[in-house]
Amino acid sequence: MKRVNFPLLIGSVILMVLLALSYFPEFFTDRDPIHEEPPRYIEYEKDGEIVEELSVNPMRPNTINLMGTDDAGRDIFARLVYGTRNTMQLGFFIALFRMIIALPIGIFAGMGRKTLSRIIGFFNTFFSAVPMLIFSYIVLNFNYFYRMQMEKSIVAFAIVLALVGWSKLAGIIEDVTKRIMAEDFIEGELAIGKTKTQIIFQNVLPHLIPHGVSQFFKEMAMGLFLVAQLAVLYVFVGTTREVGAMAFRANYRMGLEPEWGGMLSRITNDVMRFEEVWWVSLFPVLFFAVAIMGINLLGEGLRLEFQKRTSRVISTIRKGISSLSPKLLYLQIRDIRKYYKPVLLKAGVFAFILLYLFMPRYQSIVDYDIDGALNHLDALSDVKYKGRASGTEGGYQAGEYILSELNSLGYQTEVTEIPFYDGEPSPESLKVMAPMTVQQGTITLSFENGTRKTYRLHEDFTLFTIAREELLGAAEGEFYYAGTATTEENLGKVSSEKSVFPITEHYIRELLSSTGSPFSVEKMRGKNTFGEAEKREFMVQFMLLDEYSSVSNAYLHKTTTIIPFDEMREDLYEGIAEAEITFSYPELPRHNGRIIQGFLPGSGFSKEKPGETIVIGGSYDGVYETGDISPQSAAPASALLTLAKQTAELENPLSKSVSFVFWDNQYEIKKNTNEEGSEYFHRELLKTIDLVVSGGYYYYELNYPGMEDTDTLNIVSFPAQGGRKPSYKIGRRMEDLMTDMKIPYRRFQSIFYDTSTSSSLGVYDMVTRSVLDMRLNGFFSVGIGLSQPKGMGTVMDQREKLNVLLLNRIGQVMLDNLTMNEELMENGESSELKLEVAK
Repeated sequence: MKRVNFPLLIGSVILMVLLALSYFPEFFTDRDPIHEEPPRYIEYEKDGEIVEELSVNPMRPNTINLMGTDDAGRDIFARLVYGTRNTMQLGFFIALFRMIIALPIGIFAGMGRKTLSRIIGFFNTFFSAVPMLIFSYIVLNFNYFYRMQMEKSIVAFAIVLALVGWSKLAGIIEDVTKRIMAEDFIEGELAIGKTKTQIIFQNVLPHLIPHGVSQFFKEMAMGLFLVAQLAVLYVFVGTTREVGAMAFRANYRMGLEPEWGGMLSRITNDVMRFEEVWWVSLFPVLFFAVAIMGINLLGEGLRLEFQKRTSRVISTIRKGISSLSPKLLYLQIRDIRKYYKPVLLKAGVFAFILLYLFMPRYQSIVDYDIDGALNHLDALSDVKYKGRASGTEGGYQAGEYILSELNSLGYQTEVTEIPFYDGEPSPESLKVMAPMTVQQGTITLSFENGTRKTYRLHEDFTLFTIAREELLGAAEGEFYYAGTATTEENLGKVSSEKSVFPITEHYIRELLSSTGSPFSVEKMRGKNTFGEAEKREFMVQFMLLDEYSSVSNAYLHKTTTIIPFDEMREDLYEGIAEAEITFSYPELPRHNGRIIQGFLPGSGFSKEKPGETIVIGGSYDGVYETGDISPQSAAPASALLTLAKQTAELENPLSKSVSFVFWDNQYEIKKNTNEEGSEYFHRELLKTIDLVVSGGYYYYELNYPGMEDTDTLNIVSFPAQGGRKPSYKIGRRMEDLMTDMKIPYRRFQSIFYDTSTSSSLGVYDMVTRSVLDMRLNGFFSVGIGLSQPKGMGTVMDQREKLNVLLLNRIGQVMLDNLTMNEELMENGESSELKLEVAK
């Protein structure tokens, strides 16, 4: 009686289940793996009866959450199902990288290369003395790994774990190679003149394949076991979400995206209160145990099959491999009459592969009108708008242009004014950090070496803030200052009779904090002093921001702040210089800021009852200019207007309402004020609360395309605080669309306030203030494009340098999400309502 290979059978079944979970998770659960359950009544079985009770997270297994929820309220079963793919990918890559390293080294070592044999021995000895778990823990604990997105994190972890574990596999391959080389037939091969290369490919590798395939699965299982061990030590793949960044109920950092390892990060605490929260640790451990056991059994089953001389499995594998031989195909073609069936079959398979690889598989329902976007860009960059600075006549007229376009398309428009004055317009009533425009200015610096240089406003430096005391005390005309620009180290060289202009270095992210920003309303109190010992009072300061060269408007604060660019910044690094500063009297805001909204109701909805709303936002203000107008800051509004036109012209309405929001006073990120467009909308007017009460909202933002020669699109996505909808699935579908469109992209999905990159904006490298404001109460929020491209408003910012390719991709990605993202549509259905552009 033929014996059944139970290890192979059981291992194959488990592997098939894991593959099904990896590629078809939606068939196993309809829960979102990153959605946080609020406290609610749950039903579960107790003593044979169904009972109902009010529960907080972590919730025990119940009729809705089959395996309960974790500390943050996320469904454990959903996270295990959706995390299978990420975890299996990690195990696969660990085994693959180990095999790539170990196979050539092991073969050559087995064929007599003593140096390689010593290297294998050294690594085996080293990791016997220093456990690979400890070594991996030390390496993977660097912040670098915590900041990586899931896909890159999987590869990085796999490389590290492959480097610490390849030597054992190489030793096994070396031993097998030695046994093969000791066989009698090898002597015969050498006698007929075969080279070592021929022996490797014709004799060694064919005999190694059975051992290699079996060992590959065992290495995969060992890799997963090491991943589980590292998770217990609080090391896991993917982004780590800071608790303060979201409304998590838990009081510790946790992995955001679903992956098994991150679910074990609190196992030591959970085990101590196992009777209370047994489900939080038990189910992830079971999934790990079953997966590791199944893959190990598969490897062992394959080893047993390879040992059989009459194995059907092995003969089938060998036949399959041999059938792929080009030499065999050539011989079959030569005798086509006899072998026409296998030749036709192979030709058909080859043709199918070519069609799959090269035939376009994706077609947008509606192509984005890039020409229309460029026409709007040219219109908004017209010299008559003078850069569309917030509060200016040009900014007001640019708003009128947007309103006119929206009204002509049939949108229900609404204008929300942002007051820049406390009362009647005057310098005295001007609010802190209200925008102003300064047309001209120069700074002359005289250095200790006798060099004298003159720098011009908007070309060599930008005037970021103007001191309120100076503004109120000066008559309309020119501002003039004379004194010494100095660092704190050189402060002692400056006479007490001279005015001091401090030179200080900052990272841009220091200016962006909601609590520590030097340009907030709270920082208006007190005097300006410089120097720990001398406490010299000052009114003007030079702020050196590394790698920053974007022009800004001027804003009201308690100091006059000058931000130099490039050459001037480098010159000021000298530490001391005599300075003469002159600039024209600023023009105060003539108009309030204006947030412009265009509403298009979904099928069956109205403005009074909008239902779930897709809010698409972007800024339209820029920096004051009188000559050639820089186009970069007009790109978001141009993309929005084109998208609004194409959305309105769809033959059938979308199933959800759409609201286009054009932010004003949003361009400059260094200010921290409630009069910023999205901040005023969210915090002062509580408009996001109105949207929530009306049915909730999703927020998408069209950002800047940049001027760099790149085809890679930035995507930043946040599962928002009101994430009651399948945000993970919506984001995944969005990425699938971009993959099908063959758009290369970088995805960011986390915030790191403690980044140590000196030239970085920190969080604002990835996301704008408006995305952060709007995400707080939304179902889901996404920013598409660059949040802050360099050189805006400078000579670099020219129409011919604009990245038109990315501008088109920003618009196309958003348009395809409206028309083809079935997860975004109501009831999970796509708006395949004959979405054609109306003629």
